[in-house]
Amino acid sequence: MTRNKLKVVWSILLVILLLALAGCGGTTETGSSQQEDNEGQTDTNDAQPNDAKADDGQTYTIKLPTVVNADNFVAIGFHKFKELVEEKSKGKIEVEIYLGGTLSASDEENLQLLQDGTAQVIGAGPFIPAQIAGVKGFNIYDFPFLFEDRKQLFDFMEGPIGEELKVEFEEATGTKILGYYDIGSLSILNSSHPLTEPDDLKGLNIRTPQASVLMDTISVMGGNPTPITFAEVYTSLQQGTIDGLTTTVPLMSDSQFYEVSKYLTLTKHVLFPYILFINNDFYESLPADLQEVVLESADGMVQFARDLAIEQEEAALENMKAKGVEIHELTPEQLERFREAVKPAIENNIDLLGEDFYNRALEELK
Repeated sequence: MTRNKLKVVWSILLVILLLALAGCGGTTETGSSQQEDNEGQTDTNDAQPNDAKADDGQTYTIKLPTVVNADNFVAIGFHKFKELVEEKSKGKIEVEIYLGGTLSASDEENLQLLQDGTAQVIGAGPFIPAQIAGVKGFNIYDFPFLFEDRKQLFDFMEGPIGEELKVEFEEATGTKILGYYDIGSLSILNSSHPLTEPDDLKGLNIRTPQASVLMDTISVMGGNPTPITFAEVYTSLQQGTIDGLTTTVPLMSDSQFYEVSKYLTLTKHVLFPYILFINNDFYESLPADLQEVVLESADGMVQFARDLAIEQEEAALENMKAKGVEIHELTPEQLERFREAVKPAIENNIDLLGEDFYNRALEELK
């Protein structure tokens, strides 16, 4: 091979080598840039997983079980929650309400469903945190004549002691309390005679919720507390197995107890609160904007339910009066005699709370 031909071959080889090196360099740079972009994206996602707004395609379902039927005002409140959540989330959260015990047979079972994630939201009275979750302080809401009115009740529930109970319950159950409202005051309906004095209860079998303070309250006034299930009340009144019951006026009216019992005394000895709960794991799994939707909707529903309870009490009283029920409102003097009569029930159950706790509650309530 001549010298000129060798120069040509070497030149060609050199060009090929340079082109190959250039290609490798370009690939390496692109790969490095892509890796940096990916790492940056991963770091952002890991740092704040719920800060981003909900993806357009992602939807969530809240299952809300209850033992009441559709026309009960507790259910009406739940439907308001459903309406607000679905509207504010623009359909990204759907609320399924299971009425009449179709998902569970009791509030106790509802708490279990909430804790294991089968249900995402429930409502219940204070006996659930007290008796089922073991947060004894919630027994305070069963003590008779403790709260003068609804404002005092809600101020207490949202105050220092109420906040302590809230934190204790949430830590014990893995749930989150969304708000407080009420379902009316406990009064006494009976089929025997008017009750205007505590002694008028003597010898009467009164259906009472199976809670120690509530049963003792009837007992120290001379009645016989009879903790049968709510479903048995109508038939038991009809057959004379019980003489009456203590529950809220709207529940008396909705259950048509006025057909078999004609004497109502508005003792209002316990203002019965209701609490809205959510499974905290579910709540934390929601994007930040949908968490805000749930909180706003709960606030709206709670205010709606508070107003509704007052309306329902008034409507229930009018309905029962129209059905021929004798309604007795206690004079201040009569009410004071009922207050005095139930003091032994308070003393007998102080251990449910602890005397220090009870005294703290009295101090906060002044």
